[in-house]
Amino acid sequence: MKGLLIALMLTVGVGSAFAQYQENVHYSVVSEKATATPNVTEYFSMYCGTCYQFESLMPQIKAALKPGTKFEKSHVDYIPHDNPVMQAAIVQAFVVMEKLGAKGVEIRAYFFDQIHVKGRAVDSMDVIKKMFEENGLTKAEVDKHFADKTLQDKAKVMAKAYLSKQVNSVPAFVINGKYSIDIGSVKSIEELTGLINFLVEKK
Repeated sequence: MKGLLIALMLTVGVGSAFAQYQENVHYSVVSEKATATPNVTEYFSMYCGTCYQFESLMPQIKAALKPGTKFEKSHVDYIPHDNPVMQAAIVQAFVVMEKLGAKGVEIRAYFFDQIHVKGRAVDSMDVIKKMFEENGLTKAEVDKHFADKTLQDKAKVMAKAYLSKQVNSVPAFVINGKYSIDIGSVKSIEELTGLINFLVEKK
């Protein structure tokens, strides 16, 4: 996956037109029904190095989406392996970030940087909460968000959402809840966004 990411980055700005997108070559069907409205979901993990690198490409990917297409992120829970406590904790952290809006986007970037650039061990709930405090939230505010039953329930649902879409590695893109892209089948950002938009219109 890392090699693919490098290739995608090197080919940004180089146009490449796919004449035809093929099922089981460029994408697979992971659900019988598509969502009612155009939707792109990126499955990812803040513990994933390739997901961190992919963050720099997301503005270009989102800017290229067809008008009216909703973009969302869904955090998987299978990383770190063999640590169910932290698997659940990191998803809950992301759900809290979503609740915080623009501030949460800043905190997500901070988490990525601390984990993948600074090499910080984010291996306990205390560390996770401390990182929110380092971004301007009070301890009381952080504790309140993490104790929010609605957010806890949302995190539990999100944590396992990738299973029904047959996601087995991240980052992964599922379009309209029905089509999962084979990222290895594309060789540039233009091809990736072209494939996404092709599937956005496919029901």
